Amino acid sequence: MPPLATATLALTGFQHVLRVGERRGHSALLSALVERWRLETHTFHLPVGEVTVTLEDVSYILGLPINGEAVTGRSDSSHQFLVENCIACFGREPGPNDHVLGKDNIVWVRRCRDTEPCDTQESLERYVRAHIFCVLGTIVFPDKSTVSLNSKFLPLLRDFPWISGYNWGAASLAHLYRSLCRASRYNCKEMDGPLILLFVWAWERMPFLAPIPRDQLDDIGIPLARRRIVFLIGLLVMCSTQSPLVSFECIEWHATDRVRRQFEMQQLPLGPAFDLGRDHCKRLTGAQNHDWGQIYSQCVNRWTSDRYNTLQLGEEIIDFHPLPVYYDWYTL
Repeated sequence: MPPLATATLALTGFQHVLRVGERRGHSALLSALVERWRLETHTFHLPVGEVTVTLEDVSYILGLPINGEAVTGRSDSSHQFLVENCIACFGREPGPNDHVLGKDNIVWVRRCRDTEPCDTQESLERYVRAHIFCVLGTIVFPDKSTVSLNSKFLPLLRDFPWISGYNWGAASLAHLYRSLCRASRYNCKEMDGPLILLFVWAWERMPFLAPIPRDQLDDIGIPLARRRIVFLIGLLVMCSTQSPLVSFECIEWHATDRVRRQFEMQQLPLGPAFDLGRDHCKRLTGAQNHDWGQIYSQCVNRWTSDRYNTLQLGEEIIDFHPLPVYYDWYTL
């Protein structure tokens, strides 16, 4: 990255995740985790209780913002929408072979980035936008396509000072939950989503699974995912919120009440899991033209106005052995 772009990048909240890089493989670990995943609760069921990937893990592992406005807005597969936003973000219009059905070819986006002169503030911002857009499609919200990126995220990159104001961490976690829920179904043959988040979470939380022992790793701080592939930030109390995770059409539930021990609190028996209804694991096909902020306004408003009212509070944990009353309930 050009030296002048580094300072500009630091304004966006993406300076850490851009250091991560891509990671593939570990199919055996992935299969083992999927077998333990319960789509009703968004948790892994282990012999000693429930655990899951939380906003706290996203912050430490990827270094993404975990507070701010919900990642939502309009999705539009039209040529006009794509061109308008590409010009606004990158200063260029994609050619006929550079896009398909509302998605930009990643080769074209990288070419825009790599040919940007970075000699003015506007040029630096175009470079950083292109860099972030590539990372959104390959690390933060990857899908089974490895050659194209969804243009629905472009409007969130247009107003440069506001890029850091969105909750990219919660949106990425929503995509991981959705991918795990889909993969846990019998007819799923391949899993997508931010798998590097899942793998590093498993290696950190259960170090006996890690390919490299923890004592052989260099301490390079945030993001942990970079350490596992090749400025410690203060975590907000926000991490334990029991709230919806929003990313356009992807709505998932952050069930922190079921994993209180991960926040060093005693875990007691629970009631029924929160039910997202027919919006859970929504699948989209064909051209799309929807304002997801309006469609899911209830979830967006719940995140915006209520996320501080559902924090996990209570007695601190004495040790990590489950309470007998919880274990008896859990093993029924």
